[in-house]
Amino acid sequence: MDKPCFELKGSLFTLTVLQLFEDNLPLLETQLKERVKMAPGFFNHTPLVIDLHELPTEKQELDFFELRELLLSLSIIPVGVKGADKALHTQLEAAGMAVLAEAKTSRPKKPEPAPTPTPETEPEPAPPEQQEPESKPEKEEVKPAETEPDATQSLNRATKIVKQTIRSGQQIYAPGGDLVIIGSVSTGAEILADGNIHIYGTLRGRALAGVRGNQEASIFCHSLQAELISIAGIYLLSDDIREDKIGASVQVYMEDEKLKMELI
Repeated sequence: MDKPCFELKGSLFTLTVLQLFEDNLPLLETQLKERVKMAPGFFNHTPLVIDLHELPTEKQELDFFELRELLLSLSIIPVGVKGADKALHTQLEAAGMAVLAEAKTSRPKKPEPAPTPTPETEPEPAPPEQQEPESKPEKEEVKPAETEPDATQSLNRATKIVKQTIRSGQQIYAPGGDLVIIGSVSTGAEILADGNIHIYGTLRGRALAGVRGNQEASIFCHSLQAELISIAGIYLLSDDIREDKIGASVQVYMEDEKLKMELI
């Protein structure tokens, strides 16, 4: 038998989401072009998901062929659409767009109520003269190593440390925890973490923390000169960063679904 020439695997990728609030494609084109001018490197061949959740059903009747061509003309690659009404699935497939399924969440099982003892099964208390004095239970010695996990070992497993400069075109991802970069992040490089990101150097590329939706994540860096910073899908481009924070040592965090920065 010939050796298989391919293998199918599941993987996790961070994708930019285009959340639509209006069905006005000419307005979308104008505003997208303005945003692309602000950060052409970020949008160049960027895979993108179109989200229709905020559009009422009657406004989802878009010309998906025109929308796809608009994005491709700006070097943006439309991967698929989520939040679309089921009646639009055929149109989306005809336009060459994937229909992305929503993530399913399992419902927690309701705890079964404890059985209520009946009078027939309840033991009758013994008369006072027949009750034996309660004996004090022997105190068991608790071994800390057996009852509590080593917090230091758990932290080490969840934190990824990279001791080098991240070059243009490289991507570093820390699943399940924090990412520490002892070095700088060059323009065109991308670093991602499910938790916090710490950069002991200059951030010139893209940093995305809390990529699985952790809004408590933060980004710390010694010198902020980023192309893009993002926490839980909320992002700022280089032109959105205030001048007094450029080149400064800062902490980036989320508050009220907006990114904020503080000098450190």
